Formats: sequence, structure tokens, C-alpha cells
Amino acid sequence: MKLISTSAIVTGAAQGIGLGIASRLMRDGANVLVFGRTQAKVMEAAEQLNRAAEGRTRAVPFAGDVSKADDVAQGLELATRELGLPGILVNNAGTATLAPFIDLPEADFEQVMDVNLKGPFLFMQAFARGLIAAKKPGAVVNISSLNQTAVTDGLSHYCASKAGLANLSKAAAAELGRYGIRVNVVAPGAIHTPLAEAAGLMQGRMAAEFLAHTPLGKACGTPADVAGVVSFLCSEDASWMTGDTLAVDGGNHIRGLHSYWDTLNPPK
Repeated sequence: MKLISTSAIVTGAAQGIGLGIASRLMRDGANVLVFGRTQAKVMEAAEQLNRAAEGRTRAVPFAGDVSKADDVAQGLELATRELGLPGILVNNAGTATLAPFIDLPEADFEQVMDVNLKGPFLFMQAFARGLIAAKKPGAVVNISSLNQTAVTDGLSHYCASKAGLANLSKAAAAELGRYGIRVNVVAPGAIHTPLAEAAGLMQGRMAAEFLAHTPLGKACGTPADVAGVVSFLCSEDASWMTGDTLAVDGGNHIRGLHSYWDTLNPPK
């Protein structure tokens, strides 16, 4: 499987799914800009990736906010200078909070929309402009969630942001296809990450709920499960795919999502 470019940007790449994606892209031949919010974490992630790559490919760290146009521009500039014009963009950075709709703070709504929807918009726009000017093709993969189609109590703002990302991706795919730029979506289900574990999603009643809704017989997948699909979508093997969403969830979407809210707050 051959990637369409040897220069890539992965946002939210300091840990979890993003780190797994960066690792897989490097293993498959790409140099990667590790874009994350915290300087110490992106530095640590880049060092870890570079040790594993043993000089075959390279990771470059950049700390910034995906919802700030200046940070996006600086990240792209660094990637271009250090790694060559990026032909692969993976918008993985995301955030969520848990609250009933009627109690959801406006600040939480704005933060989730900024990171989950505005960030991918800014990055796709700047990324596409660079490729169009250079007359080169590219591939974008936006990391969404099963919540783009199935809502969950307590996550109204997150569900709205991911539904918006799914349609934004389709609109971008429709307009950018004429320039040879493909845009696809990967929608993970439950994935074992440090954040998911810290939130209690990987143990006890919550893990049992995930297991009951997943036909493949595991409560959750791994970042590597997502990363393999992302790498495929960034390869020449996926050259006739755009505007698509691929669920990476062990079949969770077949049975539907349970309610996180009810699981976290069981009847007394």
C-alpha cells in the first residue's frame, strides 16, 4: 500500500488515536507533523515516534490550537519547510464534555464546536489552498464518531459537532474533487485510549454496555484499528473514494449506541 504523499499532518497527535495514526503513517512511509495543544506532550510524542522510526521517517512537533487560524497557518508552514508540502491531512483533534442538554453551559458548546468543527474547517481550507496553488493532489481524513448519526444523552453538543463535520466533509469532497483532493471520514466507536480509560469507559458497567452492543465480541478497539483504516484512505488504493464515512467500531453501529448518560448515572 503506497501513501499518496510522504508529508502528513495529524492533529491531536500527542496521544491516543492521533498518536496511533501518526505512528502508522510513519511506518507506511510518511513524515508527520505532530500537531497538539501542549508543547511538552507533542515533544514527547515526536521523540517517541522518532525512536520507533529509527531514521526511516521523521516526526516534527508543533504546539498550537486548531481553532486559531494563525496556529493552523504556522503549523502548515513548519510542515512544508521541514517535511515538504503536506499531501495528507488527518483532522483528529477533538474534545467533549458530558452534561444534560438543558444544563449544557454555553462555554462548553462553543469549545466543542471550535475544536471539533471549526478546527477541521480551518485546516482543510488552508491545506487545500496550498495543494491547489501547487497543482498537487491530496487526501484528507476527518476523524468523526458514531455520534455523527446516532445521538447519545449528555452529548448533544458533541453529536452536533460530529454531524456537522460529516456534512462539511461531504461538501468539501464535492468541491475539492476537481483538484484531485479527496476528503473522507472515519467514525470510530469505543477505542481504548488514556482519555477513555480515565473517564471510566473501559471498565465496570460502561465496558459491559459497550461489549453488549459490539458484535465482534470486544468492549472496544485500539488506536491501531483506526490507524490502519486512515492509512488506507490516504493511499493510492483508495484513489476512487471521496465523501465516504467508514465506521471502525466492531459493528457497534449495527446494534446502536447505548446511553452514556444513563450508564454514568444509573437509577438509585
